[in-house]
Parts: sequence; C-alpha cells; structure tokens
Amino acid sequence: MEIRGIGYLGLNETELAPWREFGEDLLGFMPVPAEDSGRPESDCALFRIDHRNWRLAVHRAETPGLAYLGWELSDCEAFEDARDHLVSCDITLDTTVAAKDRGVSALVRFVDPYGHAHELFYGAPTNLDRPFVSPAGVTGFETDNGLGHVLFAVPDAHKAEDYYARVLGMKTTDRMDMGGGKRTIFMRSRVRHHMLALTDVLPQHGFGHVMFETRQIRDVGSAWDRVQAAETPIFMSLGQHANDPAVSFYVETPSGNGIEFGWAAMLIDEARWMVREIGPNELWGHRGPQMDEIEAGGGRG
Repeated sequence: MEIRGIGYLGLNETELAPWREFGEDLLGFMPVPAEDSGRPESDCALFRIDHRNWRLAVHRAETPGLAYLGWELSDCEAFEDARDHLVSCDITLDTTVAAKDRGVSALVRFVDPYGHAHELFYGAPTNLDRPFVSPAGVTGFETDNGLGHVLFAVPDAHKAEDYYARVLGMKTTDRMDMGGGKRTIFMRSRVRHHMLALTDVLPQHGFGHVMFETRQIRDVGSAWDRVQAAETPIFMSLGQHANDPAVSFYVETPSGNGIEFGWAAMLIDEARWMVREIGPNELWGHRGPQMDEIEAGGGRG
C-alpha cells in the first residue's frame, strides 16, 4: 500500500459559529458556500485551501476531536489493493459511511485501536473553475503531497508504530528519545518527512493536532500576527523544529483542537534516507503550554 497523503480531514467542534472568524479571518481558509456543500450550515462547515472542493470539514459535535482522517490513494487499483490489505490484516471495515458522503469515487473506513476513524479513498472532488482565494490573503497552501501531518498521543509509541506500519504501510523516518523511556515517532508513506507522528509523552491520549503548510513564510508570520492580535490561545509559540525544520506555531481551535500552521516542511529522498534516532531539540522557539507538558512528561534538549 502506498498512501499519497492526507487528502482530507474532519474535526469535531462544539460550536461552528466561531470558525467563521478562526478559520477564515485568522488562518485564511476559504469557506465553501452552504448551497455548494450539500450539508446543513448548522451541522457542518467545509473549507478549501486549494483546487479541491474541500479539504477540511468541521462538524458540530458534543465533544471536540478528530472526526475522521482521509488517506488518499492514486486510483482504483491502488484502492482495491489497500482494501484487500486491510482485510488480510483482519481489520473490521465500517460500512456506515459511503463514498458519496465525502464526494469521492470509493471509500473504505475503519477505526484504529485508539478510537481514530481512518478513511482510505481515491477520486477526490476537484474544482477547476473556481480558484482558491484566501479571505485573509494567504498566498496558498502546499498540498502536492497532501495535507501536512497529524499527531496522535498514544499510551505506547512503539506499539502504535508497529500497528500503523502493518496496517497502513507507514515507514519510520525518525525516532525521538523524549527521556524517561518516552518517544515521539515520525512516520511517512512518501516524500513528506512525516504524515503521522506518534508520542507517548503527553498525559492526555488522543488527537493532538493537524498541520497545514503554507507556500510562503510571510503567510505564517502574518497569521501569527493575526492570532496574537485576536488573543487566540496558543499551544506553542512561533519556532522551528530540529528534525523537520518547518517554521510554525501551534494554535488552539475554538473548541480546543490543535492546529500547527507552518512553512517549509521537510521533503526527503526516499532512496537515501535512513532511520534516525535523535533527541528532543528545537532550533528556536516553540514555547507554551504544550511544550510545558512535554517537558514534564519526558524532556526537551
């Protein structure tokens, strides 16, 4: 199985109205008009960040978190191979969601041991007539290799690494020693340094954040100014990681989910890459409540 990238993502939020300011005015996502979404405006809000009909769906729910994660495959043959692989792994397939619910050609869904819903699909809905225009002036988002990545906080990072390697065909890029026997593990399918990060250093298990990557560094800087001016809660300040040196900050959504907003995420050479065992270092910045939790739970260099 070769996943091409994260094709779409659904978030659960307790209130949709604050997303008009948060998603559009602060982060620059383009709203999909209710008449085009085919969904009641009171139940779901769709957002564009490129030529696709939508990349992010925000659903009204009692509890915030990840609603589903859409992993994209190239074509029908790749999709059928992936579905057969899931069956061979004794994965129970969930038939409650149909391809038409996401506007894709075909879809298969399952829930992992940590409660996250994964949807493998091909044939994404695409809008070539109406270009992406950011309400906040963002020049664009990097999506050639899918959305950036997601992070899951899990009880045991090594066990989770084995699961996603076996079921989704993910390959390990880096293993980060967080101290105290804790790890953060970075996994990929193609050239993105990581599409999936797993950590057992955070005290609360579940969905951590999703990363969106902009085309220019000024998009990140301008967004940082906007969230500061709006006094939006920050998980981590502007900074730069050492192993994947994207420049980014981490912001809290209106219902408490995490979004990393960054630029220049690392692409690797598959033919030359070898797994690295590394320490928990930042080049600069990334201070805030979540880094405090990381330091309390394991470490930082």
